Amino acid sequence: MATDVRDRGIAVSGDFWNHLPFDMRGDAFRADPYAAYEELRADGPVTSVGGVLFVTGYEAAVAVLGDPRFGLGDGALESESFLLVDPPEHRCRRARVSGPFSARATERMRPAIRHRTSRLVREAAARGEADVVADLAVPLALELICSVVGVPLADRPRWYGALCGLSLAFHPPGLLEEEDRASLAAARMEFAHYLSVLIEERRRVPRNDLVSALLAAGPGDMDLSERQVITAIGQFVVAGYQPVVLQMANGVYSLLRHPEQMERLSADPSCAPAVVEEVLRYEPSIHLISRIALRDADVAGRHVPAGTVVAVLPAAANRDPGAFPDPGRFDVTRAGQHLSLGRGGHFCLGAHLTRVQAQALFAELARCRPVLTGEPVVQRLSGVLWGVERLPVVVTERPPAEE
Repeated sequence: MATDVRDRGIAVSGDFWNHLPFDMRGDAFRADPYAAYEELRADGPVTSVGGVLFVTGYEAAVAVLGDPRFGLGDGALESESFLLVDPPEHRCRRARVSGPFSARATERMRPAIRHRTSRLVREAAARGEADVVADLAVPLALELICSVVGVPLADRPRWYGALCGLSLAFHPPGLLEEEDRASLAAARMEFAHYLSVLIEERRRVPRNDLVSALLAAGPGDMDLSERQVITAIGQFVVAGYQPVVLQMANGVYSLLRHPEQMERLSADPSCAPAVVEEVLRYEPSIHLISRIALRDADVAGRHVPAGTVVAVLPAAANRDPGAFPDPGRFDVTRAGQHLSLGRGGHFCLGAHLTRVQAQALFAELARCRPVLTGEPVVQRLSGVLWGVERLPVVVTERPPAEE
C-alpha cells in the first residue's frame, strides 16, 4: 500500500545541508558550480546522497516538479503560511492573489517599468559608469515589489534595509554568522511591524495592491488573520526581491561576457524576450527547489518512498545535454523550455513580472554598449541563490532619445 506523508514537511535547513554532494563553501564550487553539477549528473539524472534525492536531469526534474505526489508537506512549515501548501488548497489560495501577477496586469505595468528603467540607465550613461547591481537591479526590483505590495513612495527607502535583512533567509542556517542571524531576526520584526500598520490602513481604505487583495475575501474564501497576511506578503517579498536582483545581474554579466549576443540585442531590441529566456536557462539565480515525496513514486526508474526529500537542481537540469544541445553555450536564439521558474502548480507566481523587468533592463542597457571595467566581479552562492553581487561597468554610449 502506498504511504501518504503530510506530517513531516520539508526543510532546506539543518541536517539537509550536511547531505550536499558538493562543498558549496569550497573555492572550486564557488568559481564554477556547473562543473560540480555536471559531475553529479554523470552518475545519472537522479542521485541519492544521505537519504536526499538530488535531481540533475531535465526530464527527471520536469517529472518531479509537475507531479502532485511531490509537494511541500505541512509539518516543517509555519501554520500561518499562505501559499506554502499543496493542492487542492494551494490552487484556491493562489487564485485569490494571482490578479496583480497576471500577464494582463503585468502588461499594464510595462510602460512604467520601461520608463523607470530608461531613466536609471540614462543616469548611469551620464555618469559614464555604474554598478549594475546597486545602481540598476536593486532600485528596479525594489520599486517593482513595493508597487505590487502597495508600499507608499515615502516608505520605500525604509523597506530596502528590511529586504536586505530578509534575503538572509536564503542562506543555510548553519552558514549564517551570529550577526547575520540577528540581522534576519531584526528584519523580520521590522517587516511585521510595518505591515501590521499597512494592513490596518488597507482594511479602512482598500487599494489595487497585494495587501488589499489578500484582505478581500470573495464568496467561499476564508478571512485571513493579520499574521497570515504578513506571512504571505513575506513569502512574496523574499521570493520576489533578491532572486530578481540576482537574475537581472546574472543576465547583464552573461551578455557582457558574450558581446556578440549583446550586439544582437542592441541592433534588435525585439529579441529581448528571447534573451531573457536564455539568461534564465544559462545563468539562473535559483539553484535549488525542494520537494518531499507525499506518496510513493518513481523518478527516472528509481523508486522514491514517501517522505523522501527531493532537491531539484534547475541550473543542472537547464544544462542537461539531452535537453539542450551544447548546453554550456550562451545562445539567445536557442529554443527549449528552462526550469528556472519552476513547473506545475508551484510555478513562480511573479514569472511575468520577472520577465518584463529583465526585458526592459537588458534592452535599455544594450543601447548604451556597456563594457566591464576590469574590476573584480563578485559572485556568491547562498545554497539556494547564485548570482552577481557587484558588477561594475563603463557605459560607452548614451542611449538614443526615448521614443
